[in-house]
Amino acid sequence: MSGVVVVALVLIVMVVVVVVRHRATHAGGRQPDAVGLGPARWRALGLAMGLIAGVLMLNDGGLGRGPLLAAPAFGLCVLVGVIVGELLITAPGGPIRHATLEVRRIRDYLPRRLTTVVTATTALLGGILVATTLAGSADDQGRAGRSLARQCSAIMGEATGPWPGSYYSVPLALAVGLGLLGAALASRVIVRRPRPGGDRADDDAARCRAVSAVVAASGVLVAVPLIGVSLTAAGALFRISCRPEWWNTLAWSLLLLAVALVILLGWCAASLLPPISGLARARAASLPTR
Repeated sequence: MSGVVVVALVLIVMVVVVVVRHRATHAGGRQPDAVGLGPARWRALGLAMGLIAGVLMLNDGGLGRGPLLAAPAFGLCVLVGVIVGELLITAPGGPIRHATLEVRRIRDYLPRRLTTVVTATTALLGGILVATTLAGSADDQGRAGRSLARQCSAIMGEATGPWPGSYYSVPLALAVGLGLLGAALASRVIVRRPRPGGDRADDDAARCRAVSAVVAASGVLVAVPLIGVSLTAAGALFRISCRPEWWNTLAWSLLLLAVALVILLGWCAASLLPPISGLARARAASLPTR
């Protein structure tokens, strides 16, 4: 079975489950799980499904496209898990309800340092993909963007591949773009959903955890493909024997970037794991009161 089909089935099954459970909950007159355990379970499920989908994608797709799209598949599953968990939370029921007037903004719940780094990494991925796409050439089978070519002299030239040109960059950009749109939707759902019953500080802490998970999943979504693109491009640059000196500098810079991105992945992984509740509550306590 194609890895793409598997990923699509995973996402569809998760959405169907939430629809069925939502209807059963309302039919039985019960409230869904409170903020604490329900969303955490769905985030864990999304994480597990993302790992499975990513592994399946590694061996799928021609000429390396599968490994390139494994990280976006992982990120999409994590984001769907976050969205599903948050959609299962409804406003408190009962004969008496209390309304409060407040304005909740997404930026108030974002982990600022991680968000800044992930945003910069996303911009860097976009810039590198544009550059590699413009520099790419067709390979010996006529596939656009799979080769890096250089005219060494009037009578001699060199070409090497694979190169992260349009053959790879276009599907990668589409997958990452879809994931980032999902991240924006997930963040909006998390921040805008009604408050359930219980302590407001606990609710804000849960929102902070969920938004942090979205940002971390986005970081994985962006960082892993950028590592692959950087290593592939650096290797191709080094293989051209008549390369100019600045190509060496560029190749070494891409290798150093890949090392830095591994550190970012560790940071994102730590944010996806169950956080220390005291830290989340401290962040929630710093939110502006309206």
